[in-house]
Amino acid sequence: MPEDVCTRLRCGLPLDDAAFDRLYPQWARELSTIHWTPVETARRAAELLVVRSGMRVLDVGAGVGKFCLVGALSLPGVFYGIEQRFHFVKVAHQVGEQLGLKNARFLHGNMLDVEWYGFDGYYLYNPFAENVADACEAIDTTVDLTPELFRTYVKGVTERLHRARRGTRVVTYHGFGGEMPPGYRLELEELSGTERLELWVKRS
Repeated sequence: MPEDVCTRLRCGLPLDDAAFDRLYPQWARELSTIHWTPVETARRAAELLVVRSGMRVLDVGAGVGKFCLVGALSLPGVFYGIEQRFHFVKVAHQVGEQLGLKNARFLHGNMLDVEWYGFDGYYLYNPFAENVADACEAIDTTVDLTPELFRTYVKGVTERLHRARRGTRVVTYHGFGGEMPPGYRLELEELSGTERLELWVKRS
């Protein structure tokens, strides 16, 4: 099964989410339809972010790594995921090893504690929504979730994008809870999965 997933993604062939999600344990599969990026959306987002070989992309709030894994199999970029939940990071590592990937890497920690310099692009799938959602919509209770943290995280992302170098590419899916800072231009907007993908590029 991993071989089939690799072949289909590397050759640009269709792959449904159920087939990819079978790489994960059952509890992660059950979260997929709401919390993980659909395969085709992840592939399209990766295409928008990686426009030349070797580009480095950071997925903020990577979950079990689905976007990074799909991107790493589809494009010649290097995909990094930062995630607070250790058991998510552990699963992402395991699936990456199962797929034999060297260009998908996962970090356990808070995105505010990670150096953002050196990345060419960022992927944001509404990563802080749990902080302002109803308690029943939270994934689990292993991390703190508060409206105050939502505001802190959105402010932190905005500040880091503001400091990013010219040419930085950002793809949002369901937004990120804030507005893009000055200097970014919306280059593309299209429907994908359950929402729209937006590509922003820093021009000044």
